[in-house]
Amino acid sequence: MKDMIEQIISTDKKSRESVEKAKQIKIRSAQKIVDIREKKRKEYLEKAKANIEVVAIEERAQADVKLKSIEEEYEKIEEKIDKIYNENRENWIKNLVQRVIEG
Repeated sequence: MKDMIEQIISTDKKSRESVEKAKQIKIRSAQKIVDIREKKRKEYLEKAKANIEVVAIEERAQADVKLKSIEEEYEKIEEKIDKIYNENRENWIKNLVQRVIEG
């Protein structure tokens, strides 16, 4: 009977140790999951930042091309205005003076 009680106590002790080991494994596994999740999150953020930089560079280049095109268009318009002004300047001055004198 005494041996049986000791065996039950021993079995109980081993069961508690097994349960404790299982709890520790569960805790370590949970921590590993948290660590892996954090690592993946950091990797994702780093990739996202790199992609943002690439997109920003590309958009800046496209904006520069568009700006150059707009500036060229404005230069053409300015040249046309200057040409029209130079062609009609004397006539406009003459007409203004005429209106003032007649007015």
